[in-house]
Amino acid sequence: MMKMRNIKMIIEYDGTDFCGWQYQLNERTVQGEVEHALKQLTSENIRVIGAGRTDQGVHALGQVANFHTSSALGINEIHKALNSLTGDDIYIKQISELNNDFHSRYSAKYKVYQYNIVFRPSPFKLRHNWYVKYKLDLSRMEIAKGYLVGKHDFRYFSAESDKDNTFCMVHSISLTEKNSRIIIQIKGDRFLRRMVRGIVGFLHDAGRGHYKPEQAQDVLNGKIRDLFFAPARGLFLVEVKY
Repeated sequence: MMKMRNIKMIIEYDGTDFCGWQYQLNERTVQGEVEHALKQLTSENIRVIGAGRTDQGVHALGQVANFHTSSALGINEIHKALNSLTGDDIYIKQISELNNDFHSRYSAKYKVYQYNIVFRPSPFKLRHNWYVKYKLDLSRMEIAKGYLVGKHDFRYFSAESDKDNTFCMVHSISLTEKNSRIIIQIKGDRFLRRMVRGIVGFLHDAGRGHYKPEQAQDVLNGKIRDLFFAPARGLFLVEVKY
């Protein structure tokens, strides 16, 4: 009997035409496409485990996933075959074999997400950026982000307000404005569903003057619940650290 091998992948994908990462019957998903390719390659029914379940329309520059297989195929052969069997909007950047203790989700120490806002319309940018027609006050956004760094209950910044454990540690939030765009990077130990988009939505509303920066505390405390979520298309999973 062949020994089970634990294979780690770093995956880049354009999420525009996917119904998210997680497998769904009769829907095109990243997990589903990679699993279908592995089935063709190994004739095994393989479950691919992702470090994070990105939503519909969300992209990745550094999604990490692992799977177990008894296939004797070499790593380079698996790498080349997977990239030939998946669509052009998925690319396996790196692949390696690790010990069986590695788990792409539970072994992760933190993740980094990036959100892109642009202020100039361009048909070449609309798939990967949120185009905003008005000026945002970066100083107000900087003040607002200070209320969100640290360990907080982020249930009302997410789509999981009924979940038992909604405390997350946000290590840092950075805002960079250049070339008519704002880049927001958020680093945290874990993220709830739509949580990054909730944070970006609030920072946007604070920058627009819809909320005062200190009202971030009102969202955390549940006093404000009609939060605006930024569109999925500007969001990227950039990196997962172990």
